[in-house]
Amino acid sequence: MKQINSHGIKLRLVEEIDAEFIVSIRTDFSKSKFISETDVSIEKQREWIRNYKKREKEGEEYYFIAIDENDIKFATYRIYNKKENNIEIGSFVSKPGYDIAINVIKVDIILKAFVFTTLKFDMLNFEVRKENKSVVNYHKKFEPSLLKEDDLNYYFILTKENFFANKIKFERLF
Repeated sequence: MKQINSHGIKLRLVEEIDAEFIVSIRTDFSKSKFISETDVSIEKQREWIRNYKKREKEGEEYYFIAIDENDIKFATYRIYNKKENNIEIGSFVSKPGYDIAINVIKVDIILKAFVFTTLKFDMLNFEVRKENKSVVNYHKKFEPSLLKEDDLNYYFILTKENFFANKIKFERLF
């Protein structure tokens, strides 16, 4: 698998050439306040990608770059922490100033569908910063269960059934 194509969006696997793009969006002030800290070193990002590619080859982890219908890279999304019946998604960051919000929603739906249909997991975990209220509200529309929370984050689990029962709300917008 090199790429997922759906709803006019391409999700292609990250390569070392994406290091600068990843660092630029993950260290932007408007985005970085809602994600884990990222080193500003592009070389360290390249090194991280080289190590990640080993995990990708083993089917343990997948890191995607989202590209829109105009061939513009606009987001990242990752699948990791694989366990027996569930897996975690995260590192979902869109490019600052990217103004086609529906494409960001498409990426989320495409990736979750991939986890449930292609990878055949029944549940997926994710965390959202409490301050990121619009993203928290978006994810709640899929009716995930709240596993726990701490001062910074909500930790959710989403079942395959709840995802497929609720994704139609958004697909009508495509």
